Amino acid sequence: MNKLHDYALNKKSEILGILTLVLCMLAAYSVLWAFTDLSLFSQATYNSYVLQARRWLQGYLDLGQNYSYLEIAEYGGKYFISFPPIPSVILLPFCLLFDKVPDNFVVTTIGIIGAVYAYKIVYEKTESNAASVFFALFATIGSNFIHVAVNAGVWYFAQVAAFTFTMMSIYYAMTKKVKCGWASMFLLSLAFGCRPLQIVYLPLIAWLLFKKFDENSIKPIDAAKKYWWWILPPLAVGIFLMVLNYLRFDNVFEFGHNYLPEFRQGVGEPQFSASYLLPNLKRMFDLPEIKDGIVQFPRFNGCALWLISPIFMAFVLCYLCGIKKNVKSVELWLVIALFFAHMLLLCVHRTLGGSQFGNRYTVDMIPSVLFGIACMLKNSKYNLSLLYLPMFFWGMGINIVGTVGYFLGWFE
Repeated sequence: MNKLHDYALNKKSEILGILTLVLCMLAAYSVLWAFTDLSLFSQATYNSYVLQARRWLQGYLDLGQNYSYLEIAEYGGKYFISFPPIPSVILLPFCLLFDKVPDNFVVTTIGIIGAVYAYKIVYEKTESNAASVFFALFATIGSNFIHVAVNAGVWYFAQVAAFTFTMMSIYYAMTKKVKCGWASMFLLSLAFGCRPLQIVYLPLIAWLLFKKFDENSIKPIDAAKKYWWWILPPLAVGIFLMVLNYLRFDNVFEFGHNYLPEFRQGVGEPQFSASYLLPNLKRMFDLPEIKDGIVQFPRFNGCALWLISPIFMAFVLCYLCGIKKNVKSVELWLVIALFFAHMLLLCVHRTLGGSQFGNRYTVDMIPSVLFGIACMLKNSKYNLSLLYLPMFFWGMGINIVGTVGYFLGWFE
């Protein structure tokens, strides 16, 4: 009876925590909606995924025409969306139900789901409702995530969906329930279908699943015999992506970016090159310029990732304060190694996200960094709330003001 009572209290606390989290996020989003032309039920201007989903429902893979304001791939005399297609799959039912698809509502909802799973990741490690709400907010409205979270433009939608799918994948890999392992692999494949570089977190997911088996006294050979079918859902996603790529571009590995005007053979610079590494790596840590006593944030290709998303600084601080225990953690070594691997892969791309406020590509790294913080919270000897709180408020303030300024045209 006592166990049932404790379970009910824990569930009530969790529901209240999640409700608090959602209301805080909506409050922050409301500031953006109040000061920009964004709104919850409006339609995105750069609605590539909606256009693609509608054409699929009409029985076509191409767009039927060019759209000069979008990044459109041209191949074989036809025009195609050049981004990985899972967001269009998500939007299919909405295209069936609505003439004007409320894609901003869809992307906002997906982002809130990601925040809920951020809460669940921290709670799984700490069993602290307060810490779970705080760090879920830190990872979302206290970081550059908020810049992409309420706009369903093609670049942002993919990032929000990848963020949420990666967060969910990590949670289902780390939870003690063995039967959730298939969901972890499936969700990571969906994240890959939004942002292909999310595949870099496969080693972390694999390690967490291996650890799950070990904790439940399941030998690897027995796990392979019993749970071999876990590979089927991500395999189905992979086959879908490759078949779609082949039908559109005659190449199972081609999403279409190589057929954008700026990347066509013999025109412009290549999409990926080692020559971009050092300049882009420098931009990852560049501070904004100061002109005539005024801080000038760049409008293109980002600036210091730690300044815009201070959760990265919180990770370093938390690691150093419990370094004797943290240095022995395989999970943390994986988080750190994959963070730098992901950063290097981002830096060999021609741009770091183009026009934006902040450093939006680095939002893709936040789910694993949050998981790392959750692993370390009990290892720290110090109460770091006096440092975490100003970091959070700085991150929320700079990203809300910066996002408003970006959409109002304050930046050059």
